[in-house]
Amino acid sequence: MTAIILAATFIVWDMALMSRTSGIQLRLNGHVRQLDGLSRLSSSIDKLALTHQEDFRSNDRKWAGQLAKTRATVKTELASGSPGSAIFELRGLLAKDLAACDSLHWETLGDRSVPEQAEMADAVFGLMVQRARNHIENAVRTLHREGLGKETIALSGSWGEAQLLLGLASLFALVCAALVGYVAKLLGRSHERSELLARTGAELERTNRDLRETMLSKEEKEVMLKEIHHRVKNNLQIVRSLIRFQTDKVSDPRTMELFNECVNRVGAMALVHEQTYMSKDLANIDVGNYMNSLVRDLISAYNIRLKLKLDVDIQVRTLGVDTLTPLGLLINEVISNSFKHAFKGRDEGTIIVHLSGTEGGGLFLRVGDDGVGIPDRSRWEKPNSLGMELIQTLAGQLNATMDLQPGPGMVYELRAMPEVEVRRRA
Repeated sequence: MTAIILAATFIVWDMALMSRTSGIQLRLNGHVRQLDGLSRLSSSIDKLALTHQEDFRSNDRKWAGQLAKTRATVKTELASGSPGSAIFELRGLLAKDLAACDSLHWETLGDRSVPEQAEMADAVFGLMVQRARNHIENAVRTLHREGLGKETIALSGSWGEAQLLLGLASLFALVCAALVGYVAKLLGRSHERSELLARTGAELERTNRDLRETMLSKEEKEVMLKEIHHRVKNNLQIVRSLIRFQTDKVSDPRTMELFNECVNRVGAMALVHEQTYMSKDLANIDVGNYMNSLVRDLISAYNIRLKLKLDVDIQVRTLGVDTLTPLGLLINEVISNSFKHAFKGRDEGTIIVHLSGTEGGGLFLRVGDDGVGIPDRSRWEKPNSLGMELIQTLAGQLNATMDLQPGPGMVYELRAMPEVEVRRRA
């Protein structure tokens, strides 16, 4: 009778323990699914912030669609929260945050004509997005503390209880041998699953956190770099305007010409930063757009009236800022000299700009005009003007050789050494 009572006691105890363990495992699985949902929700908030920046910078209209997707994600991922739970409270908090972000987004777009107000609204928008992220992170911490933590402790308690049961059952091995083996096998699998779930949850959270921090860092750096190039371009435009204002007090033609040359050089540098800011890839700027804008600005600056033919052949798609800046200044100097000296007494002329090669394998530039040319070649070999010195100095910055070609007009050929050759010489 005692053996039967003890066996029944062990059986009831074991069944209750298995039931509690299964319940704990189900709750752990539910918490892991909620953590996955919060991770997807955080990614949706990040995409919403990026959409705001794209609409503000590029005048796109993607905000409404992304906001609808984010709200749908909130509704889907937070649908399982019961009243009073962290998930249920998070749903209300995010609804308020998204409504505030929507209002601030349209306020930012509406105040674009007033930069100060637009920047203020954009800064408040960033705070609201960060607040939404903080709410999600608080919910994640609450799930870890009140969900996974408590369930893990409960599961550990069950494991200790199971060990006690196993120890007692070993005393009655002859009677309960089958029951002991079954419980040991079952609890061994439960322990492995609990550890696997705990490790998986921790690794998932760590991976999501690292990924989120990496993505935010990349986005912030890209936005910051674009903003820096935008401000540098604005500052150079201000310098350009100040120089033009100063020319109002200048009456000497030679001095006026020097001021205009300075304005064109500053404009060439500002144009690089403008193209950088507008480019999606900050390390690769569209050379064709830059060259066309540069030549157009020079034609406008020198008020060219003759019939001008542009022989422009750009076979290089993109270049970096460090290469394009000296290259643009060099072309600016050559074309400026052409407009000032090459076409005197003529009704038509040709400007030549040919660029080929690659930044890593070496560039080949042919730039100049078919004008009257230079009567004394020694002026090129021993320059006595700032423009000529700048051309040779900029060629040196590009690790290139610069030669004046014989024949009609003034045509320069620049050959930049490949990166391997540059390192070998260095």
